[in-house]
Amino acid sequence: MHRARVGRRRHAGRWVAAMLGVLLVSAALADEALGPYPGFTLAPLEGEGWRQVQSNAASLVWMKRPHHPQATFSAAVLTGPAPTRFENQDAFLAYVRRTKSHNPDPRRFQLLLEGFEPVRTPAADCVRYRTAITDLETARGGQPPLLFRVTGLACLHPDRPSRYFDVQYSSRAPRGIEPPAADLAAGEAFLAGFAFGPPPADDRWALGEGGEALPKREQT
Repeated sequence: MHRARVGRRRHAGRWVAAMLGVLLVSAALADEALGPYPGFTLAPLEGEGWRQVQSNAASLVWMKRPHHPQATFSAAVLTGPAPTRFENQDAFLAYVRRTKSHNPDPRRFQLLLEGFEPVRTPAADCVRYRTAITDLETARGGQPPLLFRVTGLACLHPDRPSRYFDVQYSSRAPRGIEPPAADLAAGEAFLAGFAFGPPPADDRWALGEGGEALPKREQT
């Protein structure tokens, strides 16, 4: 039973990390220019205080601490092989909805908001999504629980539909504390500044150092 409980906690932790673009990283890397990257480009992040906190084969994450000791604001790009071949945009929308809505531990996480809509960007056909969850385990000592909000675009590369991308911005703060308007505007500019380019000639999609774990193929 102890092993099962530990397994559930690990699964739940991975779910939160995926929703937040691997937000909770302790060590900060040196600031770097945005790019070049394989198969896409990014516009510079707007505003001050950004630090790159993660760079590996599957994810790039930048973070800032805006206005509250428990608050963070992040921008991220995640990538990996698509888990299956999608027949059309509706099938892809259903996949994004299913993966973003899955809650491995309803006793800990409370889903407060979700929204999904197909959008046509200058780069590709994507799914715009919004999620908000409360982590009830963070409510200690009379403090309100932390609220995690994520807004992003899930896309398939138009010239390589077997490659999945998730570009997003996210916030973490005690419930009742709103992200600054300037940070929300920077997040929207981050999404708007994402654009696909030609696939890498050597078919190497790693965003940074490290190997890429292949996801399990989706059951059909």
